Amino acid sequence: MRTCVSHQTALAYLLRMPNLRDADARPSRASAIPDSVPSAAEAQALLEALAPNLVEGADALDVLVSTNSGRHQTKGLRARLCTTKLPAGSFIPADAMGIEFYLCAPELVFLQMANEVEVDHLIYVGFALCSSFRLDEYAPGGCALREWSDAPLTSVARIRSYLERVPAGTKGRGAALRALEHVRDGARSPYEIGLAMVIGMPLRLGGYALGETVMNPEVKVYDGVDVRGQVRWVTRIPDILVSARDSNGVLRRVGVDYDAKLTHGAPDRVARDLDRRNLLAPNEDFRHITLGTQQVSNYVAFRREMDRIRRALGQRKKPRLVGDPDSERNRRLEADTLARQFDLWDRVLGGSRYQL
Repeated sequence: MRTCVSHQTALAYLLRMPNLRDADARPSRASAIPDSVPSAAEAQALLEALAPNLVEGADALDVLVSTNSGRHQTKGLRARLCTTKLPAGSFIPADAMGIEFYLCAPELVFLQMANEVEVDHLIYVGFALCSSFRLDEYAPGGCALREWSDAPLTSVARIRSYLERVPAGTKGRGAALRALEHVRDGARSPYEIGLAMVIGMPLRLGGYALGETVMNPEVKVYDGVDVRGQVRWVTRIPDILVSARDSNGVLRRVGVDYDAKLTHGAPDRVARDLDRRNLLAPNEDFRHITLGTQQVSNYVAFRREMDRIRRALGQRKKPRLVGDPDSERNRRLEADTLARQFDLWDRVLGGSRYQL
């Protein structure tokens, strides 16, 4: 096998390029990882070829080698040892500026990142790999939709199938499978990823645990009856559909949209307009809420919107307190939950957003 690009480098490249896998072609059966790293000259040439589609300022490549002796230090390289027998489809043949190389497949990259980052970061990576967008600094909002032949890189089901074929005991496999439980297909922007994570993830991971989330589904909503007495339905496609049962067992749904265009104009007026719009409930079991940048980037406003979604879903406040609300145990529980929620918001929506 030629040079095999992996880990952070592969992740950055995959997320910025059109899907390199041919949907109609059989997966590559290449499995022989190189024994040693490429020469410094080869590494520099490949880095320069990949650079336009890597994180700005990237100065080294992550590459796989199969032997410890092959991990010698070479400028511009980070050698990663892999001695595991990997399933078919683990590598994608690629070409950049006439230089041929192999790229770790998205499913393998997710497994590799399980050994590199914390669980919430891994979930964020999983959402991005299963998303319907690619990063593009020249596109509005920094990302472009994957359309037509540019299909999503992978899916939750595909990653799970791959991980189940990886040998038991492989480092990171368990962590990857656990993180995958919180990943959803079909996000259309990094902000959608952050919102879905904060809304749906459990309290212990910093989420609000408001309900089950689905990205960009078609939702039929009751719209009354026409003049002939026929039931009318309208179809809506919210960025995120949140579903939960209230205390009476009734299924309630909230559609959440993030509208980046609402960053234009007077911020105070935009926020007031959204508040008025979000107070209108078109249906008893379906509520549509739109969030602008002011509601997402300001943490006080963001918590207010999360509470609005909670009430629309008929959910009780969390965490559930037992006994005296002012007991030391309950105060500590609330403080810990609030701290985790702020930290997650900051990492996926706030000032410390993860870089992909």
